[in-house]
Amino acid sequence: NKRFGGMCVDERKHLYYNMLQYWQGVIKKYKPDIIIFPVLPHTIYNYILYILAKLFNIKTIMFENSDVSDRLLLYNNWVEGSTHLKKTICRNQGKSFVVRDLESDLQKYYQLQVDPNNDATPNYIKDYQADNSGFRLLKRKLKTITVSVLDGTIFKKAPRFIINKFKPNLKKEYLSLQIKPEIEKKFIYVPLNFQPERTTSPQGDMFVDQILMIEILAASLPKDWVIYVKEHPSQWMFKSKINYSSCRYRGYYEKIARLKNVFLIPVNINTYFLINRSLAVATVTGTAGWEALLRCKPTIIFGYPWYRDCPCLFKVNNVESCKEAFEKITNNFQVKEQEIINYLKSFDESTIHGYLEELDAPSSKLTKKENKKRIVRAI
Repeated sequence: NKRFGGMCVDERKHLYYNMLQYWQGVIKKYKPDIIIFPVLPHTIYNYILYILAKLFNIKTIMFENSDVSDRLLLYNNWVEGSTHLKKTICRNQGKSFVVRDLESDLQKYYQLQVDPNNDATPNYIKDYQADNSGFRLLKRKLKTITVSVLDGTIFKKAPRFIINKFKPNLKKEYLSLQIKPEIEKKFIYVPLNFQPERTTSPQGDMFVDQILMIEILAASLPKDWVIYVKEHPSQWMFKSKINYSSCRYRGYYEKIARLKNVFLIPVNINTYFLINRSLAVATVTGTAGWEALLRCKPTIIFGYPWYRDCPCLFKVNNVESCKEAFEKITNNFQVKEQEIINYLKSFDESTIHGYLEELDAPSSKLTKKENKKRIVRAI
């Protein structure tokens, strides 16, 4: 959907067959013992290579950025996750760690998240917002206009710009359907994942179709509860993203809004306010699920996020398991702070400091040389 959204089904199939032939040829020619992926394979060609590696019993290694400080998880299989973390959780089971037992970066992170007076918005969201508002946005628009005037394309672009102003688009569809939430109601908060992105493809598995997730939640919902769905704040951030696509097609939001007891709510409502007032948070793999756990809020996941091994999570993939989760939540299930601290201690012992891309470097204190050494040592 990201690279070839305009292709019909048969075109996509033939592209896939071509890539399959190519990578099978590479494997047969070079016979690798191990294939290292920097991050979870998700950019079409490397996912095909990953699946072929599994088929031919070739070992694989990959990293996942947790967005917690500069911590990286190391996997052999993205579905299985970190075997080191799983073993550490078992070893630490029943212990009573305190916040000061964590390394300083995790102490700072945890305190930022649980203090209601702090703005815990992830840095990548802040960067997106800064790039698409105020002076930065004005500067980019002026640059586009200047270039268009100089190369003469302004005469083509100006009419297209005016036409687009009046055309239907994603944002208009959403705004026409959104309601002001009644916070006093019993509600499940469902923040959508940004798409297309690896957090749903492949990490959502079949729930790359987020409407399927919402349909399961709606079919499992206790009688007097409602579901409030909120679009990801970055989904329309760039102008081109408000256009319909194969990820957010025309009628996408209408299909969600037609579901019983499901309502779309304004994107600008503070996510932490919604987490705190909800009965539970449900997501495919979203950061909001982790933020909810840190605030001791029941959390339901449908995919494979980096925090999947936290013991107090509800892992759901059908109506039956979803109803079981709701039944426990209605019977006063509680996420205990001790469980979260114990998980963070296991996470502390099972991750490495490092970063994979330049844009993540500011979150780390490591020099480039130190970063390389740590990643090589981990491999």
